[in-house]
Amino acid sequence: MKNNSLSAVYICLLILIFGCNTPKKESEKISKEGYTTSGQNPKWVRSLINAYRTLNDGQSIEAANQLYEAAELMPKKNWEIYFMAATVYATKNKNEEAFQSLHKAIQAGLRDSVLTATYPSLSNLRNDSRWNTLLHTISNNRKKYTQSIKNPELLKELEEMWAQDQLALSQYEEKTKSLDSNASVEEYQLLFKAVEDRWEINKNKLDSIIDIHGWPGNELVGEDGAKISWAIPQHYPDVFFKQKCLSLIKKAMKKGDMDPNHYAELNDRIARDIWQKQTYGASMGQGAPHPIQDPANVDQRRVALGLLEPIEVYAYFHGIEYQRPSQEEAKIALATSHQKAQQNFKTFKKFIAQKNIDSANTHIASAISFYGELSNDQLYQASLYLAPFENKRSKRICKNILKVLVWRKWENRFKITKQPEFISWYNKKEWLEITELLQKSQ
Repeated sequence: MKNNSLSAVYICLLILIFGCNTPKKESEKISKEGYTTSGQNPKWVRSLINAYRTLNDGQSIEAANQLYEAAELMPKKNWEIYFMAATVYATKNKNEEAFQSLHKAIQAGLRDSVLTATYPSLSNLRNDSRWNTLLHTISNNRKKYTQSIKNPELLKELEEMWAQDQLALSQYEEKTKSLDSNASVEEYQLLFKAVEDRWEINKNKLDSIIDIHGWPGNELVGEDGAKISWAIPQHYPDVFFKQKCLSLIKKAMKKGDMDPNHYAELNDRIARDIWQKQTYGASMGQGAPHPIQDPANVDQRRVALGLLEPIEVYAYFHGIEYQRPSQEEAKIALATSHQKAQQNFKTFKKFIAQKNIDSANTHIASAISFYGELSNDQLYQASLYLAPFENKRSKRICKNILKVLVWRKWENRFKITKQPEFISWYNKKEWLEITELLQKSQ
C-alpha cells in the first residue's frame, strides 16, 4: 500500500469531514448475513475493499468505476462514496460519469454546495453547462434539510464554532512553517496556545448548549449539527469532558438521535487518551488501528453497536489496509505485546538506576505504546522515578502518566499529592494542572 498516495488523502479527508451514518436496522440486516461469524464479507464490503485497493494504487477510471459499483451495492446509499468516484472521474475528464456520480450523491444526501464548488478535483467540471444547475440542486437540498430540523439557528451556532476551530488549526499550521528545524517543543506549544483557547471557548459554549437544550442530536440540529457536537469533545483535551459527552451521546444513540459511529469514535478516542486498548477499532494510527482489545471479535462488537461497515472497510476509509486477525493470531500478538512492554519497563528501571535518563525515557515511552500492558501501579512507579529529574522529556512523560492515572480514576490517585518525589513540582504549572484534575475526579 502507498501510504502517501493521493487516494489515501482523499479517503481520509472525506471521512474526517463526513463520517458514515448507520441505522440500527441495517446493521442488524448485515449481521444476519454473518460476515462477523462466517469470515465471509457481504458482496458490497468485498466490492468496496477492492475499490479502495485500486484507488490506493492510483486515481484511475477503473478505481472510479469500482467505487461507483460498490456505492450502488451498499444497503444504505452513502453519498461520500459517490462523491469520491466523481472526483476521480472529473480528473480523468470523464464529465458524464462525474455528473452521474454527483447526482447519485445528491440523492443519497449531498447538501454542501460550498464543498462541491471549491473541491479541487472537480475543477474540470466548472465550465460545463450542467455545473451551475448541479450546485443549485445541492443548495435546494440544503434548504430542505435545514427546514426539517428543530433548531436551525442552533445549527448555525455550532457551524460557526466549528469554523473557528478549523480556522485556529489552519492558522497554527501556517505559523509553524516559519519555525526552523531546531524549534523546541515549547515554541510549538506557544503557537498552539491559540488553538487551545479556541477549544476552551467551544467547550464552554457546548456546555451552555447542553444546559439549555440537552444534547444537540439529529432531531434538534440535524446530522450536520450532531456531528459538530460530537467533534468538539473529540478535540478538547480533558478526558472528563469527553466522558461526560460520551454518556450523553450514548443516551441519544439509543433513541436513534446520534450516529453510532460517533459513539464508537469518541469511546475509542478516550481509550487512546488513557492508554488503554480500544473497543471498536475506530481510532486509527500510522498504518494501523491503535491497539484493540480482543481484535478477533471486533466486528461482532461493531455490529452489536449498530455500525454497518466491518473494520477492514473502516480502516480503508482512513487509507489503512488492515485484516482482522484470527483468535490464535490475536492471542499470540497479545502475548508478544505484553512481553515487550514488560521488557521495556524492566530496561527503563535499569537505565534509571544508571541515571541514563535519555535511554530511560525512550524505554518507558515504548512500554506505554503497548496501551494497557502496564498496570496502574507500574505507571505510578515510573512517575516517581521520573519526577526528580530536571529533564524536559521526563517531565512531559511524568505529567502525562499522572494525568492518565487521574483520568482512569485510579483508586490510589489522591496519594500523588503526598509523595516527596513531587516537591520540586509544587510551584509549577504542571502541578496545578494535576491538582485541578484530581479535584474534578472526586
